[in-house]
Formats: sequence, C-alpha cells, structure tokens
Amino acid sequence: MSANLTFGVEPNMREVPAGQSATFKVGKVEEWQIVETEYGLKYQFPIVLFSHPSYESLPKKGLSMLWQSKAVAARQLFEWMYEEDITSDNNEYVMKVFDHDMSKELNGTYTLIRHDAGGYKIELEI
Repeated sequence: MSANLTFGVEPNMREVPAGQSATFKVGKVEEWQIVETEYGLKYQFPIVLFSHPSYESLPKKGLSMLWQSKAVAARQLFEWMYEEDITSDNNEYVMKVFDHDMSKELNGTYTLIRHDAGGYKIELEI
C-alpha cells in the first residue's frame, strides 16, 4: 500500500487579538480553498505559523496549521491567486495564470496585523 493514511484534522490558527500581529508563510497554493464552517463560508490557507500572541511558544521551524477567515484581507489574498471558474455552475474557483514565477512572492513571510478596530491587514515581505 503506497498511499498515506491521515486521521484527524490540521489545527486552525487562533484569532489574532486586536492591536497585535502574527507572522506566517503560506503552504501549497493548490490547497487554498473556500470552506463551509458553522460560521459560514471562510477562506482557508495551509500555513506555517512563526509568531502569534496567543501561542506561548512556537518551534523555531514554525507550526503547520490552517488559517480560516472571513476577513477582507483573507478574501483579497485568495483572489490574488484564484478567480471564479466561469465555465462552472457551482461557484468553483481556478488558479490564475501568471506571466511570471509566483514562487518568489509566495515564499515570503506574511505579517497579519489586526487593527484595534478589529479589521485585518496582510503585509508580505518579499
């Protein structure tokens, strides 16, 4: 048997407290998706988390987990890489085609900043 078996789920990143920030790298872009949760549709990204105020200690190499969010910043990040599939009747999304290698942009470290008013902003260090 050559297939891997997986049980359980990836942990989800906790919400960043207002006025604070977290840093992470995104995982495989092919695994970005929109998922239905008990709180409605959310954008989901596999990430490696390096810093977050709600985690007392994280390994130096980071911690693999999922970031799920309804935030405008999450939608904008998703829409940076995906577009609605106009040939589909099921609101499916397909990865955009770029005229350059996106790996440089995607390999950067992202800082997720939560403003005191609650909104999020993502900054990417290239």
